[in-house]
Amino acid sequence: MDKPTATRDEYLEHPEYLSFSAVHLALDAVALLLAFGAAYLLRFRSGLPVPLGGVPWTGYLWFYLASLPMWWLLFGYHGLYFARLREDARAEFARIPAAVGLASIASITVSYLIRDLPTSRLTFLFIFAFALVFILLARYLARLFSRRFPRTVLLLGGGPVADMLQTRLRRRYGARMKLHRLSADDVAIKLFSAARGENAFLALVQEKGVTDVVCVLDPSPELWQALLILGYEGRVRVRHIPAGEGLLFGAMRFSPDLGFPQITPKSRPDLIAIRRVKRVADVSVAALALILTSPFFALSALLVWLSSPGPVFFRHKRLGLGGREFTLMKFRTMRDDVELTPEQAEEFRRTMKLKHDPRITGAGRWLRKTSLDELPQLLNILRGDMSFVGPRPIVPDELAKYGEWRRIFLSFPPGLTGLWQVSGRSDLSYRERIDLDIYYITNWSPALDFSIIVRTPGALLSRRGAY
Repeated sequence: MDKPTATRDEYLEHPEYLSFSAVHLALDAVALLLAFGAAYLLRFRSGLPVPLGGVPWTGYLWFYLASLPMWWLLFGYHGLYFARLREDARAEFARIPAAVGLASIASITVSYLIRDLPTSRLTFLFIFAFALVFILLARYLARLFSRRFPRTVLLLGGGPVADMLQTRLRRRYGARMKLHRLSADDVAIKLFSAARGENAFLALVQEKGVTDVVCVLDPSPELWQALLILGYEGRVRVRHIPAGEGLLFGAMRFSPDLGFPQITPKSRPDLIAIRRVKRVADVSVAALALILTSPFFALSALLVWLSSPGPVFFRHKRLGLGGREFTLMKFRTMRDDVELTPEQAEEFRRTMKLKHDPRITGAGRWLRKTSLDELPQLLNILRGDMSFVGPRPIVPDELAKYGEWRRIFLSFPPGLTGLWQVSGRSDLSYRERIDLDIYYITNWSPALDFSIIVRTPGALLSRRGAY
């Protein structure tokens, strides 16, 4: 029998295999202890009626100790103590509610099986609620703390997709990131030449102290092998992104008849069916949003009226579904009696935005920072001109910049929010805005819409790219 390729000593040489999980084990233990304590205080020390009499804290302490191993086990089952923790935060947080729910049920079962443990049903409910909050908070703080450490990213590939990724990585990590970039020719010639051998790539990763590898090209067999080895070792986060405009082809799904994952572009009938479903949701959400935001609506209108002479609403022609023009409504944020310099006019012609536009009023700048100037677009949504989530509403002159993508772009109504807004707004280059619009349409799903809606408040509060 062949000897195993990895031994216990091999893993002990790299303590990150152990410490990475141990930190989260300890965090969850503390968060759960706080949850049990808070639930006990709320149930028995807050003045709530206790018909059967109080229970000593020691009973719940023993309950916590008896339950903790099962919480750890179920959290481990959901992948919350392993390498996947280094993936996107939303993926980790999405697994936590299910893990907390199952662990709470397991705790209730233990409580009824061991006679000496407390069995207050109301306390069980409190434990579940507090555990969910405290564990989510602990995981969030852990990620916040981890961002303080430097990252060294190796970006493999060229072209517009790699350029866009480089911009986003620098924007996200700033001075905390060292970025090394290699083109396809660099990888093929310098790293996998016959003179240096295929291990040159792994040697480079180790020499530079790389923590993340992002591959945006079609790897050679040698590069595939090197990336798989890095991913297997677990010390470097490895990600492969389809090269070029393959990202815009559609979402990958498993094909039962072929037995392999496949990417199939959305057809016109697909997009028509999606639009009908979205329309029902748009009307419901927009009507509710108008009711909930009516105080802000009135306040914004008053501020605009007081800021400078002119109408309260700004009306502008934009392109909607199928290229039909409609009148987009916003609160007015500019005044008409200020002229742009030739340099400012040229910058506005190129980018359609000015970072320091002298025409914007004081109230208008605040409305733009908070995006409250876009509240009247809820009326556009009710009228059917726009959707709650969608591509950017562009002016007719911008359509030429979309080139061959224009047919796909015009197949969806523009959105009040979208990938462009939660990804940086005006900080994005025009090419990035187009790519995000097309990606949204070709990869649309209810989960993508929900993700954008959830991320929108954070984008508004951060004010990144809002001017």
